[in-house]
Amino acid sequence: MVKNIDYNVVKEIDMVIANEYEDYQKEELLTKNYAKKWKKGNFDFGLAHKGVKNIIVTPRARKYQGEWGIKIGDVERDAIAKARLREIMRRIKEGDF
Repeated sequence: MVKNIDYNVVKEIDMVIANEYEDYQKEELLTKNYAKKWKKGNFDFGLAHKGVKNIIVTPRARKYQGEWGIKIGDVERDAIAKARLREIMRRIKEGDF
């Protein structure tokens, strides 16, 4: 059974993460770490996705749920983590790190 994803919530939380300073700091640390791993050839997308989800997305989703009372499921959290990881990898490949 495939669960429907609420893309409006995914997009909104992705924008909140991109604009919140606390989340920005966490993402910068992950980006530096992932850039080092990418250059050494030790980068694993599965572990990186898990790291982004656990360190950035889940805490922000819990705050969002508390503020707005909207249930954010695991499928939405995965989608947000994938979007943030794509952005991190884009920055690494462009040479920002």
